[in-house]
Amino acid sequence: TQTPRPYAGYLSDFVSCMENERGFSQASIGSHCWKASQFLRWFSEKNLMLSAVSIADVEEFLAWKSDTCWNRKSVSTAAQALRAFFRHAELRAWCQPGIAKLIEGPRVYQKDGLPEGPTWDDVRRLVKNAQGPKPTDIRARALLLLLAVYGFRSSEVTGLLLSDFDWRSETLTIDRRKGSGRRQYPLVHEVGDAVLDYILHGRPRCECRNLFVNLYPPHHPIGPGVIWGIMSRRFSKLGIQCRRRGPHTLRHACATRLLQGGASFKEIGDFLGHRDADSAAIYAKVDLPMLRQVADFDLGGLL
Repeated sequence: TQTPRPYAGYLSDFVSCMENERGFSQASIGSHCWKASQFLRWFSEKNLMLSAVSIADVEEFLAWKSDTCWNRKSVSTAAQALRAFFRHAELRAWCQPGIAKLIEGPRVYQKDGLPEGPTWDDVRRLVKNAQGPKPTDIRARALLLLLAVYGFRSSEVTGLLLSDFDWRSETLTIDRRKGSGRRQYPLVHEVGDAVLDYILHGRPRCECRNLFVNLYPPHHPIGPGVIWGIMSRRFSKLGIQCRRRGPHTLRHACATRLLQGGASFKEIGDFLGHRDADSAAIYAKVDLPMLRQVADFDLGGLL
């Protein structure tokens, strides 16, 4: 019988190696583990042992993901993750040698393609749809608002701690990824209310200090896959037409909204935690009505 997470032993050993021997960051470990688990879950449907895997299987998986739900960058990062996994698998003699060096992903160019995100009206619909009393809705609303209003990466949201919120000063401090350090943001009232509602009425009581945890025991911090599943299901439920359904689409929507409001590329780059201000220039590819300037960077005007 297929288990929900096939080859879990391989994954846990892979994670242990990245943590204790390779010195990977928690963000890289989470990303590599999730991408590798996606492949292993797909490969398990062939009912074969991992020792039977071939480069053809890896190429078939990447092609399938490219055709159905992943953009070039996602496929490229998946290829990197699978190279790391199969290098480890080869050292452990789990599979035939030579697979890792044959794995190739698509080349990704800077500013390649258009930002792919929902319209702001669709973002409003997503948030409004998560107003129910169920813990799943309460958690989803807090997640969606943090992703959309602040443009956080999924790894930044999953890494949030309860102590990152200063309710007295109404600020939020977050460990921005990719070398941007810790940043403090004003806590928008609607976002703060949603997070507080989740803490009081949606979050299980547990010893874990991460803000977002699994709703059912064991109450570990949620991973990027949980956020992706929440968004994908809600996109489908509302019939939102957007090829990409992951949390990064709300980051795109946030940046595009800021650009529409007159924010400069530097302001957007600083706000999103880009090390390179030119990274925000991709949003200029969107046909936007750049007719007005704003004097203040008004975060509260997003919703």
